[in-house]
Parts: sequence; structure tokens; C-alpha cells
Amino acid sequence: MASRSTVNSPLTMLQVQFRQPRVVARFDRVLREWAAEEPVLSAIASYAGLVDVLATRDYARHDELLHAFLVRAASPGGGGVTATEIVVNAMLPAVPGIVGRVVHAARAAGGAVGVRRGVTGGGVSASEESRDIQAAVLGHLWEQTRCYPLRRRQRVAANLMRETQRAAQRDFGVDHGQAAADIVSIDDDEMHRPLAAVLGEMDASEELLELLSWAVKESRLDEHSAAILTTRYFGDPVGRDGVATDRQIGTLIGLSQPTITRHRRRAFDQLAEAAAEYPGRDLPRAG
Repeated sequence: MASRSTVNSPLTMLQVQFRQPRVVARFDRVLREWAAEEPVLSAIASYAGLVDVLATRDYARHDELLHAFLVRAASPGGGGVTATEIVVNAMLPAVPGIVGRVVHAARAAGGAVGVRRGVTGGGVSASEESRDIQAAVLGHLWEQTRCYPLRRRQRVAANLMRETQRAAQRDFGVDHGQAAADIVSIDDDEMHRPLAAVLGEMDASEELLELLSWAVKESRLDEHSAAILTTRYFGDPVGRDGVATDRQIGTLIGLSQPTITRHRRRAFDQLAEAAAEYPGRDLPRAG
């Protein structure tokens, strides 16, 4: 069972909206029309067909399809809105990672001023801050989709992610020019996984952020374990499985890969013990 904050989060509510039968039927209708008009979309005659393609690792095809939808998203009227919805829906699996990096960047930009609480280091709870940043990220994703520079035909998904993240960082006081605060650069590894990830897994990112915050606050994780897990799930860089590898973490922290692997396993044990006592949650297993 998901927590109340997860169920009511902007991301989850948008997921639910896009799953509604009437919305899927509208997507099916316009995709059939566009498939007859646009050669790039000729093989995509239904929403289910689009999801199937986005679940593959044919990243050039992903970008080709996204660009075709972005061309239509730039047009006024209902067709432009529907095309925007289709692109935003396709990009939803990337939102938790963007949110985590914006949280991380906002924390870094805050420096050591004031009391820093939990994983986020903010003056509000992890779930509250996550919801605020989720709403900002989703709003900027919509805006970037509507205003995408159509001359950019390569790395379309990565461009959308990067510009959405930068815009959200600015909202939360992060100067993109500050190397210390601008902690992420979207690279090939970031988008080299299927866009149509299992949507249920998105909630796990938010739950994990809440659990980490609680575990740190309650001293259930030592500082080293918290740093490793936060870097693994919410930091930069990102490996091909969607989280930072032990080698990447070691480079950032200044320890060898075997040392990080050993500490990570201990951190997982600590987190599992904390999760067993985390009140009112049925949490996904960290992996």
C-alpha cells in the first residue's frame, strides 16, 4: 500500500489521469489519424503500440517519434494539447530522477546555512519538498514540450530532461552556472534505457526518499551509508540500470569500488532494518 503523500502526489495523480479509459481512447483516436498522415508515425496506430515501441531500447526511434509529436505539440488547438500530453506521458518515468537531482542541487546550493534536516536538507519534510518539486518539474516538462526547439532532432528525450531540470532548479534557487550546485549533466547513460518504464516503479523513488529521510532523522543510518544511498539513487552520474554504479559512487566519494560495494551492502542491511520499523508504510525493497 502506498503512503498518503505518494497517492496524492502530482506525479501519481497525473499517472492516474493518463490511464483513464477516456484519455486512452482519445490517444488511440488521434494516433490513428496521425499514422495516416505522418510517415514517421505510420506504424503507431494505437497508444498500446506507442508504449510497446517506447519499451524497447531503440533510442533513435524514441527520439524520432518524440520529435514528430513535438512538431504537433507546437500547434495551437486540441491537437497540440493532445500531442503535448502524449510526450509528457512518455517522459513521466524520468520525472523521479529529475526530482531527486533538483532536491540534491537545492541542498548543495543551500550550503551550510541553517539547520539541514533529513536527506533533502530543507526546512520541510522530504515528502512535502518532493511534492513541490514534482509539481514544478511537471509544469516545466509541459512548457518545454510545447516550446521545444524543433531544429533539435537528436537526443530529443535527453534535451527535454535537461531543460526541464534546469528550469526547475532555477525555481528552487539553484544557479545553473554554479558548478557546485549544478550537479548533473544529462549524458547518454541517463536516457539509455526504455522510456516506457514500469510506471509503478516511479512511486518507489518517492517512497525511498521518504524512508531515507526518516532513517537519517532517527539515526538508523550512519552518515556514510546515507551518503552512499543518496548518491546511488538521487545523485549524478546515473548508470544504465537507472542508479549510480559502485564505481561512479567511489569516484565521487573518493573510495575504491570494492570498498563502496562493501559499504553499500552494509547500508542496504541498515536500510532494511529501518524499513521494518518505518511507521505506516509498505515499502519497496531497495536494490
